[in-house]
Amino acid sequence: RDWSSDVCSSDLFLSLFVFLVTVLVMPVHAQWVTGQGEYVYGPETSKAQACRQALDRAKAAALSSVMGESVYSEQQLYCKESSGKKSDVDCEYHSMSWSLIDGDIKAPKRVDQKIEERFGETACVVTIEAEVIVPAQKPDPNFEVTLKTNQTVFRAGDDLVLEFESTLPAYFAIFNWLPNENNHIQRVYLSNATDGSDSDVLKKNPNGKYLFKQTFTTTWSKAYKTEKKYHDEWVLVVVTKQPYKWLSSYDFETFKEKLRDIPNDGRRIKRMGNQLFK
Repeated sequence: RDWSSDVCSSDLFLSLFVFLVTVLVMPVHAQWVTGQGEYVYGPETSKAQACRQALDRAKAAALSSVMGESVYSEQQLYCKESSGKKSDVDCEYHSMSWSLIDGDIKAPKRVDQKIEERFGETACVVTIEAEVIVPAQKPDPNFEVTLKTNQTVFRAGDDLVLEFESTLPAYFAIFNWLPNENNHIQRVYLSNATDGSDSDVLKKNPNGKYLFKQTFTTTWSKAYKTEKKYHDEWVLVVVTKQPYKWLSSYDFETFKEKLRDIPNDGRRIKRMGNQLFK
C-alpha cells in the first residue's frame, strides 16, 4: 500500500475543506475602509463627549464611502434649532447613531485620535479603519416614505400629529425612542391588522394616497429621574412591504438588529426628533 499517496490525498482534502469553510464563512459583501470625523467644541462640551461624537462621525464616513449615503444633516440642524443652543452634543450623538443603521460596521481595527486647537476652539479628530458589511439588496427606488409632525418642541400633554405617506401599499409600526431612558424603544401604535401581525396595513385613502395620520398625546416618562426639564425623544416609523411581528419594546441594539434582518429593498425607516419639556 502506498501510504505517501494517502497522505497527499488527505492533505489535498484538508486544504480543500479549509478553503470551502473560509469562503462560506467570510462575508461576501465586506470592505475594509478608512473614515475620519471631527467635532469642534467649546467649554460647554467635554473632551470625552466631543471625541465620542467624532468617533461616530468617522464611522458614518466609513459607512458612507461604501453605502453612498451621507449623514442626515437636517437632523443635526434640528438639534441646534430645537434646543436653542449653538451645539447640543447629546442630541447630535443620538442623531448620528441612526446613520449606522443601513450597513453593519464592525469594531474598528485602528482608531487614531488627536486634539487640535483652532481659532479659540478645540477639535477632536478621529480616524478609523473598519470593516463594513454591505447589505445584499439595495433600497427599492420605487418605495419611498415621507414623514412629518406638527412641531418639534412639545410640553407633556400636548398633541403630536404624526403623518406619513408611502408610494406603495405597505405595513408599518410606530415606535418612540427614548435615548435618555437607557436607549429604550417602545412601540406606541398597536395593530388592527387581520393577519395577526403587529404592523398595521397602509391602504389607499379616498384621495388615492397611501397615507396615515393620527394624533398622539405626549407624556413625560416616569423613568426620567433627573432634574432636567427637557429630553430628546424620537418618533420612529418602520414601513415594510411584508408584515412583520414586533415586540412591545426593545433596547437600542436589539432593535437595530431586528431592522437589519429585514431586506433592504423591503423596508423604509423614518425618524423625527422632538424635544419634550416637563
